[in-house]
Amino acid sequence: MSGDSRTEFSGPAGVVNSGSGNTYVSFTADNLLKTPPTARRRVAESQLRHLQRQFARPPHINSAYDVLESRSILFLDGAPGSGRSSAARVLLRELPHSTGTYHELTTESDEGKGPPRLSPDNIGERDRMLLDLSAADESLWNTVQAQLWDFYHAVQKKQAHLAVVLPARQQGQLAPEFLAFRKKIERPDGMDVIVRHLRCGGLDTRICDPPPPVLLSFVEKEPPMRELALLADRILTVRTAEHARGTFDAWCAQAVAAQTDRGPEVASLVPHLRKGPQRALLLASALLHGARSEAVHEATAALLSAVKAPVEVRPLLEHPGLDERLEKIDAAADKNSRVTFDRLGFAHAVRRHFWTTRPDLRTPLRTWVAAVLSRPELADTDRDNLVRRFTDLCLSTHDTEELIALVKSWTHDSARKDQLRAAAQLLERSVPSEACGGELRHQLYEWSTRQLSDSLRHVLAEVCEKVMSVRHPEAALVRLHHMARHERPPGVVREALLRYVTNDPEDLRLHRRLLYRLTVASSDSHRRPDADLFLDLTAPTRLPKPFLRSSNTRSWLTTGWASVFDRAERQRWSACADAWISAADATKDRAIADKLLDVLVGAAGSRYAILNRLYASARTHAHPDLSALLLRKISAAQATHLSQDPTMSRQQEAAPS
Repeated sequence: MSGDSRTEFSGPAGVVNSGSGNTYVSFTADNLLKTPPTARRRVAESQLRHLQRQFARPPHINSAYDVLESRSILFLDGAPGSGRSSAARVLLRELPHSTGTYHELTTESDEGKGPPRLSPDNIGERDRMLLDLSAADESLWNTVQAQLWDFYHAVQKKQAHLAVVLPARQQGQLAPEFLAFRKKIERPDGMDVIVRHLRCGGLDTRICDPPPPVLLSFVEKEPPMRELALLADRILTVRTAEHARGTFDAWCAQAVAAQTDRGPEVASLVPHLRKGPQRALLLASALLHGARSEAVHEATAALLSAVKAPVEVRPLLEHPGLDERLEKIDAAADKNSRVTFDRLGFAHAVRRHFWTTRPDLRTPLRTWVAAVLSRPELADTDRDNLVRRFTDLCLSTHDTEELIALVKSWTHDSARKDQLRAAAQLLERSVPSEACGGELRHQLYEWSTRQLSDSLRHVLAEVCEKVMSVRHPEAALVRLHHMARHERPPGVVREALLRYVTNDPEDLRLHRRLLYRLTVASSDSHRRPDADLFLDLTAPTRLPKPFLRSSNTRSWLTTGWASVFDRAERQRWSACADAWISAADATKDRAIADKLLDVLVGAAGSRYAILNRLYASARTHAHPDLSALLLRKISAAQATHLSQDPTMSRQQEAAPS
């Protein structure tokens, strides 16, 4: 074989032109989300490292680690807000992890339907897995616990580790066989939590000692860990706003005041704003907090229109100026003409007040958000903040219908770039949420199985690849695969799918799973698009050597090529077969070359026209040694087929020679 290395098995790459015929080129769409396409394993590990730096160790956590490390499973108890989910993640992070990956399990079906299920297929060698059931109800907990014993045996078989966060109300109902694996997590020291967050935020924490009385008073109330983390973030926000001037005591006082519920303050202000324009300005200022005054002014008028308020008939010169109107709602425009409220946290309280006390405003507000997004007065940052704030309001009351309606309105056929970006950001924030994530992931599955607009397909491709992939990698693959089946190549979904499953050479699990779906698990209605996807997935620059060495995956490759020979256009499969033969000729690994040819010959079976085409390609493109090897394999295959079916002897004359 040629020592000339024309094709290398070098790992993931873009879509390649593998010869004559249809050319499948890379299509890179504009990024809608700031997150770059990154291997999910690296994203998850990065998040764990950040959490570990912030983590304040609670009492007895070392004994919990000992159980997890020695028994491969741990059930974490603890009061709500004690940080038990974070503790589970940190414990998994602290385990030796030179091999295997960290990932979070879900009881949702990857297909978006069916009863809760723990699939052993999701366990990889030496994986570290989290099953967070802290929000599970009694029915879900009982269903999952019934599956845990068999799942635990699969965990042990793969030398993996599993941490399970127990539901708060089911702590005493763990099955007897698991009682020895249960540990209770106590609250860590509250001041330690805040100080660690401040240190990670870049603050010299020597100024925290001694802690101000206002901070100690807040910590002594034992708020949930997330409230302590939020308070630390607010202290850092105040410090930034003050340009590091002032004292730590003053920063803490402002942050604690903002952390305290300002709802009563808003509730007392609103009745004094008796006119619709005043209340519209209050709400618009809260949703566009930090935007320029002209943007707030125009948005207020749009909000009045959305709620069908009557238009004032007074002459314009008789209307009060914006500064005067802002003063009445306790807001002001700063020297850069950006509208803010005087009190930290007040804008959030205003948004919550109108959203919870006026549910009849929710649909008009959604219409208003969609309209305001296109206002030229808004900067990109203002648009991002508006989408984030409205999404958070919907999540707070489980209003998934409003979120889905917005995504639809922003992804029509002629959607603008800012609308697509807003739709992607909305899903980026809501799909991972505990409140509505399950419903939205199911909606993404329903969308993925239909013919979609290019706009919606673009949005979903980014969300699946960059967002859902981190905590629901299998579900993300399923949705990308369904969409790629309905997309004419080359396309943004195909590019995202291939990049997603091949961007981590150290973790071939998703690559293997897609290969299985395209070959063994492909249904009759999808075999043609799956065959075309198979050719891109198995281009020599993407095909991992372990897939050729393993008899299981090699048989899948043979099945895939057989489907290709049956369903793909001759020009398309010929170019890809040429690439395989060239790869076999170029590689210095004779065993790999042998397996490449075995797959092609095995897939061709007794179809002599295809065998002839393969041999002709080798004669044209490869070293004589390789073409001779291929001929021997073809002859051996023919002899086997002939011995199994003597009636094929009449076809011998068609054999390559």
